[in-house]
Amino acid sequence: MMMNALVLRIVILPFMVLALTFHEFAHAWTAYRLGDDTARYAGRLSLNPLVHIDWMGLLTLLLVGFGWAKPVPVDPSRFRNPPVHMAIVAAAGPASNLLLALFGAVLYRISVFTAPWALPAIDAFIWLNVVLAVFNMIPLPPLDGWRVLQGFRPSLYWDFELERKLQYVLFGLILLSILLPTFDILGMVIFPVSKAIYDLLLALVGLG
Repeated sequence: MMMNALVLRIVILPFMVLALTFHEFAHAWTAYRLGDDTARYAGRLSLNPLVHIDWMGLLTLLLVGFGWAKPVPVDPSRFRNPPVHMAIVAAAGPASNLLLALFGAVLYRISVFTAPWALPAIDAFIWLNVVLAVFNMIPLPPLDGWRVLQGFRPSLYWDFELERKLQYVLFGLILLSILLPTFDILGMVIFPVSKAIYDLLLALVGLG
């Protein structure tokens, strides 16, 4: 069972690298467009996976199914409205994954008639990007959803103590999901939302 899970993770690894690369590039590009060139000078305004991948995060992904990329450096002081502009930068990451998922849905529609053998791989690509977008929009630090929430509630932007405490909440939920899959609280939230978005994307390309 564990070996099957490892094989599956190895198979989808290229998709994950692609999804994470676009996600981090979207953060860097959006920050640059809003006036912060920190990521550009750090070499992160690039679609080269090697500048975005965190090797420990990649290894953890293979071992336990949960991983991460290098956070894009952003200097909020360069924004005219830090809470709002940080929210836009944060939202760009999940949005890029939804765009990739939509591209995958279009490709799925085409492949139904031209390359049905590719459908399982394309389906995995769509799911992975949707799940990555939904997970990152959970409103807990350091996820993108927390920064988006701060854009709507600027008072939270300056509440560093609350942010520090909520980081432990997220860590605890992830650890609980890994050690006790039957109490996967994150999955109970992520899967229904991801399924609704997945169905919507297929419906948009005429497969609903």
